[in-house]
Amino acid sequence: IQDLRQTLLASYAYDNFDVELKSHVPLAEKSNNSLKHLTSGLIFPLQHGVTIDDLKCSDELWKK
Repeated sequence: IQDLRQTLLASYAYDNFDVELKSHVPLAEKSNNSLKHLTSGLIFPLQHGVTIDDLKCSDELWKK
């Protein structure tokens, strides 16, 4: 992952999601901390001959 990240030819995707963790064991004290907020992440290589020069398009996009 570190090698891929350093090439700058990678794309990153993140997703935030909520999980309700319910206990199957009855608890004497009620806890309302069962909702957890999590983030998953994915990094994947850009393929099909993409180069760093292909990604230098911000000036062109800002002009539009």
